[in-house]
Parts: sequence; structure tokens; C-alpha cells
Amino acid sequence: MPLYRRQLLKYAACGAALPALSLIPRLAQGSSIPTTTDRYFVFAYFSGGWDGLLALDPKDPDQFRPDNIDTTGIEVGYANLRGVEEGELLLESGVGGMTFGPYIGDLLPHASKLAVLRGMSMDSVAHLSARRHILTGLLPAGTSVRGSSLGTIMAYLLGENEPIPNLVAGLSTFNVGHPLWAAGLPTSSIDDLYSALSPSDYPLLEGQRAAIEEFFAKEESRIHTSLQADIYGNRRIARSLIEKDIAEYFDLDAGTSEMLDLREIFGIDSGVTGKGGEMALMAAQALTKGISRCVTIKVADGLDSHQGADWQNNHGPSQREGFDSIAALMNHLENTPYGDNGEDNWLNHTTICCFSEFGRGAELNSNGGRDHSLTNAMLMMGAGIQGGRVIGASSDIGMQPQAIDLTSGQVDTSGEQVTNNHVARTLLHSIGITDDIGDFRKDPILALLSEAE
Repeated sequence: MPLYRRQLLKYAACGAALPALSLIPRLAQGSSIPTTTDRYFVFAYFSGGWDGLLALDPKDPDQFRPDNIDTTGIEVGYANLRGVEEGELLLESGVGGMTFGPYIGDLLPHASKLAVLRGMSMDSVAHLSARRHILTGLLPAGTSVRGSSLGTIMAYLLGENEPIPNLVAGLSTFNVGHPLWAAGLPTSSIDDLYSALSPSDYPLLEGQRAAIEEFFAKEESRIHTSLQADIYGNRRIARSLIEKDIAEYFDLDAGTSEMLDLREIFGIDSGVTGKGGEMALMAAQALTKGISRCVTIKVADGLDSHQGADWQNNHGPSQREGFDSIAALMNHLENTPYGDNGEDNWLNHTTICCFSEFGRGAELNSNGGRDHSLTNAMLMMGAGIQGGRVIGASSDIGMQPQAIDLTSGQVDTSGEQVTNNHVARTLLHSIGITDDIGDFRKDPILALLSEAE
């Protein structure tokens, strides 16, 4: 649903007012202080459950052939893909033996900066609960979240200096027990964000603003509940955002040279990145213009491909639009100076995490598409991440999750199967939070982190 000015107040209040139920783990706020504070986060969501074989977790079609599916339990199905040549099926990156499927798109040249996490074990293949698990790092109780979104946690830990510390576009956000300012500000698109941050088209007459503020001041003095306090607090936040005059950074129709350049960089006019390009542009502006500390965006949609025609024709191209959007974001951040000396760039300070709620099956179903799978993959890059490597692997029999050594990243039967909980701990560890403040009850994946971490 679009975020209009009249809805901003309501949504922010809802996000901040989730009750601290007994089933929610205690978040020890204040027990840890980040040692790395010049860090920013982008969480990029591929909606519907992506197919790892098409990009992040490919299998060699010469080894996994149609004549040995009964033995391997893996049906790559590459021959069924429309518009993909045989030489494009298994792409060699030239970096540490890293391979990708045919729809990795413009991310392939960035292989030295990418960390791929394969063979993850999901605890749900229901869209809602799996999505909430990956957003919070905690498996929901049914569909009820048990903790805040990782964006909310990171925004809280990194401070409230930005006007919108936690911006969320295209999906849900959760705040359980964190301050109001850390709650995700939800919107559906860059156009709706621009509308929400813009002054009203109907200016008030002289004296009306003062009268309105006097009225709300009196009403706020009478509040008796935390919900009322949140509502009035959100009103002040909404008003202050409009007064900061930051809407211009999200005006896609602006004829300025800067916006025209951004439209080209992010593939807006060419359409090669779909809606993901607009989301990535919004994230870039929010970060580099000092507006947000954490941004969560949906960069690809329509990946729930159970039908053959949908999987053959649309699934891969939809993934590629998302990956191309992230490649454009990486390029822009790397080319945008960070700080005053001009020798640093924004990518060195931004951690990007690309994910989908779960993966898809190793074999085609009776319709020629793929059903949901507990085996998943994840892609990370940027600040704090050791690029140019693959962590873990799915098995060569049925693409099952495999345990790994969390320090080396190698498959190890005595190790642990990686879950969303591990990833949450890893991201916290990357900014120096070594305590398990979110009660994730898993260790960080040290193999993902750069030596500086």
C-alpha cells in the first residue's frame, strides 16, 4: 500500500506499538556498543523464493544430466530455459573458482567483491513465516514475529543522527521493544516516499499552523498510554521530516542533471532493472545524502514459479533484474566519495545483503516448474564482507543443506547447518557486537567477514 502523508503517522505508530509478549526473547539493549559506527546497511529482498540453480548455486549440466536424475536427485533444467545459449549456462567468474548460473547478470564482474553463502537450511517454506524469519533472524511463533527486523536493530545500534534511520520499501518491518525513532519507515515505492516527504499542495493560511500546533500540544499533555505517546511522537517525526526538505532527492521526474544521470545509472529509462532499479536508486540516495542508516528494499518480484512456462520464461529474467539493480547500486556507491578527503567511497562503508525467503526444489515438478525448498543461498558484499569466496555448499544429492565450519566456511560434517540466525549474528559481529543481544542462539559465520572484522 502506498505511503501518503496521512498514512505516515498511522504506519509508524503500528510499527512501534508491537507488544513485548513473553514469547519474545529479551533484547539486551545497551549491553553492547558498536566498535564500528561508520557502517550502513542495505537489505535487498527477492520476493517469492528464488531458484539457486539459475544464479547463486548452479550445478554443472555436464555432471547433472537428464539421464542420471534418479541418482543425483537434481534436475538443472537448463535446456528448458528460453533465450539462454548453451555457453551461458555455467558462468566462470575467474575468481577463486566461483561459478554462477545464467541469470547473475551484471554482478558477474563484481565476483571479487561477492560472498556467496550456499546450502543454508531454512526452517519454513511458507512465504509469510519464512520472510519474517529472514527479516528478523528469528523463526516466528506461527506468523507472529519474536523480534525486531535486523534493520531496526542495526539502526538502533548505530544511532539516530539521520532523519530516517531505518527506511523500508516494499515489505514489512517490525519493531519489538526498540525506540520509536529506530522503527522502519515503510513505503511502497520511491514515488510514494517523495509524495510523503513533500509539503501539502494546500498551504495553510496565516495563523493556522500555530493554532494546530497549540491544539496538539494541549492534547499531548493529556496522554495516559504508551500508544498515545507513540502516536504523538510519530506526528512530530512526520512533521519534522517534511520540514527537512529532503523530498527532492527522491523526485524521479526532476529534470536536474543529477537525477538524469541517476536514471541512466540505475537503468530506469531503459527498463533493464525493472522496479528494482528504482528501489536501488532510492537506497543510494537515502544513504549518500545522509538520510538513512539502514535501507530495506524489494528488488525483484514474481519468483514463486510453480508453473513450467513461468519458470522457463520469467523466473530467471526477474532474478537478473534484481541482480542488475544491486550491481548498479554497487557501482554508484563505489564511485561516490565518502568523507572529505576523496580517497574513500561509500561501498567501503555499506554492507549489502541479498536474500529470498527460501529456495526452490532440486527437481522440476509435474508442471515443469519448481516448488518450495528448505535449501537456500544468500549473497553479501561491501563493508566487512570477505569477497571472492563461496561459503558452504548444497549437496550433490538432492541439493540438501550441509554443515560447515563457521571459521573456514568449508563443508564439515561436525560443523553446523547455517540458518538465518547465524547471518543475524554475523552482521552484528561485523560492527563489533559480540554479545548475542538478539537471543539468536547461534555463532557468527566468521568465514564471511573480512580480516579487519
